[in-house]
Amino acid sequence: MKTGQYGWGWHSENKSTFTDKPILLDLGLVKLNLSKNMYSSPLDFASDVRLVFENARLYNPKTDEVHGMAHQLLFYFEMLFRPIQAKLPTNQRVNEFSAVYEFD
Repeated sequence: MKTGQYGWGWHSENKSTFTDKPILLDLGLVKLNLSKNMYSSPLDFASDVRLVFENARLYNPKTDEVHGMAHQLLFYFEMLFRPIQAKLPTNQRVNEFSAVYEFD
């Protein structure tokens, strides 16, 4: 996602697009946590990715391009994560796809 059309705003090298948030998290930190095996399950990983995009939507006005990009990238992430989630045991599945529209 970092290299795509909207990738410029989602990693730690670009701090200017984000306002101060209670939880400082970006895709660079998610990647670092993933490389250090900090996630105990795919759902923990997905939760952090969702938090990055949900914070961007929450802390940027709907008229800001960061808000729109966050909406699109969260939707895209949910589509990509769906097959992974489907492989999890039934008791570990979470219906997070509706989170894409939570702030709209």
